[in-house]
Amino acid sequence: MLFKQILCLIASVATTAAYDIGCIYPEEAPDDPFLLRGMAATNVVEEYFKARGLETPMVVRGTHIYTLCQVFCLAYHTPGFKDPLSREPLPFTVPEFGHNAYSINMCSAQCYVYAIPDYAQEIVDYHKSENNFDLTLPRQDMIAAYAACTERDSCSGNCGAMCDIFFADGFHPFTVGHWVGLELMNGVKDDGWNAFGEEQYDVATGETVPCTGSCRTYQDTVGYVPQIDPRKFPEFSNDTSKYECTGRCRRWQPLQEDVNGVGSLVHQEFVVPHIGPKAKTYLRNATLSLEDPEYDLYTQSLQVIEEVKITAGDDARKVAVRFFDNKLEVRRSIQVRTRQEFQNSREISFQEYLLFLHGISSAEYDGVIQAWYEKLEHDLVRPTTVIKHWGDDILNTFGGDETVDGPVDIAARDFEAFIRVMPHGEFPSGSSCLCTTYMEFTDNYLTEEFGRTITDLSDFGGGIYANMTEFRDACGASRLWGGMHYPEAIPAGEEICAGLGTLGVEYIREIRNNSPIPNKWFAGDARPVCNE
Repeated sequence: MLFKQILCLIASVATTAAYDIGCIYPEEAPDDPFLLRGMAATNVVEEYFKARGLETPMVVRGTHIYTLCQVFCLAYHTPGFKDPLSREPLPFTVPEFGHNAYSINMCSAQCYVYAIPDYAQEIVDYHKSENNFDLTLPRQDMIAAYAACTERDSCSGNCGAMCDIFFADGFHPFTVGHWVGLELMNGVKDDGWNAFGEEQYDVATGETVPCTGSCRTYQDTVGYVPQIDPRKFPEFSNDTSKYECTGRCRRWQPLQEDVNGVGSLVHQEFVVPHIGPKAKTYLRNATLSLEDPEYDLYTQSLQVIEEVKITAGDDARKVAVRFFDNKLEVRRSIQVRTRQEFQNSREISFQEYLLFLHGISSAEYDGVIQAWYEKLEHDLVRPTTVIKHWGDDILNTFGGDETVDGPVDIAARDFEAFIRVMPHGEFPSGSSCLCTTYMEFTDNYLTEEFGRTITDLSDFGGGIYANMTEFRDACGASRLWGGMHYPEAIPAGEEICAGLGTLGVEYIREIRNNSPIPNKWFAGDARPVCNE
């Protein structure tokens, strides 16, 4: 086990090099650890995820790595916790003087520099200006020491340099944050997402090969290519009318999108088709279990047109469609309601809240991989593609301007869903899958830990939701109201992701390892005082 000798030296460190968290935690930083964590998360969400327009799968992966920083730092500052990635005992635990919410927050802030490398300088600058944290970009001395430390069974040999750094820095939370960041990124570097574009698909061999130049992040590694579209190449069609759709006609086709409103038009790429069969999961392996829904595409497309027609004149539906499309906001609403219910009543500590965040993120993460595996397998067409092929047929439905109250007459070729249609196959619904994981984890975890779950989510999503089940149902229904899905996709998404929330609870329980959490921080507790 790494740093076995550290355990023997803890006592001397605690007496000769122990830091006083009240002295090293800057006065400018918020007294409330919940607030500090929330401020940092908001900065990343607004300036990185939203500003850069990340697609949902990348948002899910990014936020999961973000919560891994938090739960890793929690684990290293809490005796008895296990490694969140390997579920094995940790190589060491920070001495007792670091067992507090403030050290965990400072460690997490430094870890974020590694977790979001292309936003690292902005993270350093943000925390300096807002919290007076002296974060640094990845430290070359620690990178070298970490790379050399391969045996990891003592402080002698090639791990000596790493141990020297820890003892010299007195287990300062920023130093631990560097270690956590290195451990974390080493653990996810081969997670199957091709996040740094290091791999490429070679058409000639049908194999994945190293990318040697001009590499694109998250590029496909399975060689997905849309089927030839018989709407554009009739020689590949056996259909006798524009209302029939068989064979290749039923497969996903890229839709045209307007990038900037002044003529930069692009056709979609199926986003990260490779994650289903290749990405690492945390709770269970992704599998294929759904049968082809065998849509009656003409009849069910008429139903889609009718749903969007109703939405055109229903303000509550319009709000719900947009709200549930933004999974960052959906997750945030659940987290806000959880804090409202359990934080102010001093039932959930800051440390326990970090476990909640990582648990719901783990269920969500596995959910997106499971959904994408089925999407790639079925490769089904979106309603927009089918309806547009009807050409000059006149439809009375949503006309593209959501400020217009009610439907208008348009040609079928001009039909669009109420909001942007995501660039991936129609079946099953990723949204109903993810919202199922949110519901199941939240209800199970909170009920198990506190004897009840959150209720009354009426402030979110334009509706009145008495509980998480109604919230989940509205999330799925919103995909129909917006015209992005056919009805069968919704229960299918719920089916394939059922059970992930429960596994998320078990995962968090395993990480915690029946360990008590020392020095829990609750809302209203005083910040530490410097005793020097």
